[in-house]
Amino acid sequence: MYSFTKLDFITAEGEFNEAICTLLIPDLKEDSPPFVAIYYKRDNSEWFTESLYRKRLRFNFKDGILKLDQSNFWDWFEIAEIKIVVIY
Repeated sequence: MYSFTKLDFITAEGEFNEAICTLLIPDLKEDSPPFVAIYYKRDNSEWFTESLYRKRLRFNFKDGILKLDQSNFWDWFEIAEIKIVVIY
């Protein structure tokens, strides 16, 4: 599980930090797609998943690198914390 706070996913300039979209997972194999879930939390709220926003999570993976599409974080400016769960 990967956990990010606003300090991680918002740059000093107030922009989205795309670095959290790239996860290095050396054991990840191309012939075995991972299960990926993203959980979001706003200030003073409960955790919720991306399924409340869209029907499908966008990502690709190759050679031990999982690349999440930035569109998965379309309202990042309203989010206080993000957790990404990867099962492979």
